Amino acid sequence: MTNKVGIPVNGSNVSGPGEGTEIHIFEVENTKYKLVESYENPAIKATSTRGIHMLKSVLSKNVNAIIVSEIGAPGVNFLKNKIKIYYANNMNENEAMEFYINSKLEEITIATHESPHHDGNTHKL
Repeated sequence: MTNKVGIPVNGSNVSGPGEGTEIHIFEVENTKYKLVESYENPAIKATSTRGIHMLKSVLSKNVNAIIVSEIGAPGVNFLKNKIKIYYANNMNENEAMEFYINSKLEEITIATHESPHHDGNTHKL
């Protein structure tokens, strides 16, 4: 069975949904993975709820999971019952994919941050 995984990245480092400059989509089959698509993160041009713009874009690519370095409550709530969210802080995308394939990533079910962003938004609901 083939799965698709989305990762927001800065260079090759795993980032947050609203911070990554690009989105990389990987196809996973058994223990192998390959990059199948790369595109500019729509969050870059968004003025509010940046992460949600990125998350909507990966859902449109029919991913089964997303790997992030952090995610706020709006993102977690948006993805609830849609796809799985995995935590890969301080990893590059290849390390994260290896951990994903070997079931070594922690699944995220609550926000990993509530600290203010550059615009002062704390993402509190």
